[in-house]
Amino acid sequence: MLAKLIVSTFVFAAALTACSDDKGSGPDGCTGHLCGGSAAITDPEGGNMLFEYIYFDTKLQAALGVPATVNRVMAYFENAMTPNANPLPTPGQCNNLATTKGWPTYAGSSNTALDVGTFTITGKNKAGADVTITVPNKGKGTDQIGRAHDIFYQVVNPVADNFLLPNSSYTVSFGGAGSIQPTTFKDGIFLADHYDVMSPPLEGAPPLVTGSDYTVHWTPVVSSNLPAGDEVLGATWLLDANAVPTHLCPTTIDKGQFTITKAVIDEFKAVATSRGAPTNKAVLLRNAIVHKIARLPNGDASNKRRIDMLSVFCWAQLVDVQ
Repeated sequence: MLAKLIVSTFVFAAALTACSDDKGSGPDGCTGHLCGGSAAITDPEGGNMLFEYIYFDTKLQAALGVPATVNRVMAYFENAMTPNANPLPTPGQCNNLATTKGWPTYAGSSNTALDVGTFTITGKNKAGADVTITVPNKGKGTDQIGRAHDIFYQVVNPVADNFLLPNSSYTVSFGGAGSIQPTTFKDGIFLADHYDVMSPPLEGAPPLVTGSDYTVHWTPVVSSNLPAGDEVLGATWLLDANAVPTHLCPTTIDKGQFTITKAVIDEFKAVATSRGAPTNKAVLLRNAIVHKIARLPNGDASNKRRIDMLSVFCWAQLVDVQ
């Protein structure tokens, strides 16, 4: 049970642009080959980048063998995919991912993977020191949220504060390989400010109970350094006991709460049963997310694809299900 680190990704976002011309005058200051042109959530998928600050409750720390916090980065890039884009979730409700097979937990049936060369993210840590996070190319394999790739990038860094500073921006750089030229997305990622969860608290949460709604709460975060035009989103997730997502419930962070309905708890049990997972345990996630979109610098003006760059401030806990 819980053999891999917790998924804490998000898929609902406004159609933001990452860069507007090759000189880097766009909001994210993109420089490099084929940065030109805006990217939109409606464009075909060209990659996914997850940049995470994760808090674990003590049960998950013990089960996973991790400290209280980690920084995790996962990414992949592709020049083609079938289908071209996976379905996005509906905001304001819990989306059954087993039914929708939605992004990002379901990849296409086939794709053309891209090597972007060296992949680094630079910014500040909590102490204010400059930090470079190098994300290694793992080659062919399966990432920590169960997605299979021909090429993917992944790293997990213990003690998130050694690498991250909430309420700050980070620059993403590709060293370049093949059709991917050296490219920099200045301030391409923004990590939301620290926020807290309560009711249930991180430790000692009451169980999810069949036949009853379950409302989760958090303190609405105001990120004072949030770039103009960006938004901090909120998401509640349910994962089965094997850390595979079953439901994604998106809203905005200012709402401060979300109700998981009794029907969703019934669905959770049905999905867990269909997967052969225990029905008496779930992983509950609460996330603050900032989603930026960049154009994939693939050197092909006729194949315009998007990269989803998501920062995730996540609280993860193991809860009983009755």
